[in-house]
Amino acid sequence: MSTIVYHVNAFTVDANSGNPAGVVLDADHLNDAQMLEIAKRVGFSETAFICKSSHATKRLRFFTPTSEVDLCGHATIASWSLLYQRHLIGKGSAIQDTLAGLLKIQVGDQGFVYMEQTEADFYEIVDAEIIAPILGIASKDVSAFFLPQVVSTGLKDLIVVVEDEKILYGISPNFEAIAQLSKDLDITGVHVLCLLRDRPSVAAARNFSPLVGIDEEAATETSNGASLCYLKRYGGLPAQDNYRIEQGKSMDRISYIYGRFENQTVWIGGNAVIVREIEVDV
Repeated sequence: MSTIVYHVNAFTVDANSGNPAGVVLDADHLNDAQMLEIAKRVGFSETAFICKSSHATKRLRFFTPTSEVDLCGHATIASWSLLYQRHLIGKGSAIQDTLAGLLKIQVGDQGFVYMEQTEADFYEIVDAEIIAPILGIASKDVSAFFLPQVVSTGLKDLIVVVEDEKILYGISPNFEAIAQLSKDLDITGVHVLCLLRDRPSVAAARNFSPLVGIDEEAATETSNGASLCYLKRYGGLPAQDNYRIEQGKSMDRISYIYGRFENQTVWIGGNAVIVREIEVDV
């Protein structure tokens, strides 16, 4: 049986940047094993399968090449933007049914998509002496004001703020150690950022999630949602309506992730570009 998988880059403006995801439309006929096999064959960090839902606009399931995961931010952006660009939905509000719960979606002009994150939960603070060596930096390179902390707006990540861009892009991660730390802390990965001054972006970020098979990712939605909530809580955000975080520069896949707050809830969004169609036989 042949299945069409759309290669869609999220959080980008062209086909050569952003974070790639696979998206399968009308996936109700596929079973779990077939979805996993398709995700493995396509090889992206996540592939989304769009299905019908009796209590939401659409049900989305997300598979890495090795397993199903509760939620994937960039594949969410890719999916809803694809639906819009293929004229299967119009602008407006929608509800997404996922293993992480029911999530609100807003689709705007040209398929620019925002997804509501869950309310931020703040967990343990981690000593810089623990995280710095496995990032290949000195403990003094980690901000003394913004302490490393596990935060979740859907998926748990360790948020680490470093002093500047030179340190951020000089990180030499020990992926085995990060995977072990992720297992110990029950987190998806480590999200490292530095604050930017007098720039359109408020921060630059890198994300390492080797425990789930992703050494580094060019754009991550939930981790940047957690980051914005973290920065807001500790006074790291300027007073403005919208925020932009840049990610993927270290991978030559620059991505722009946008965020806005409604009361205490953060919405994360971006656009997407359809790159090609991939035919997979399963």
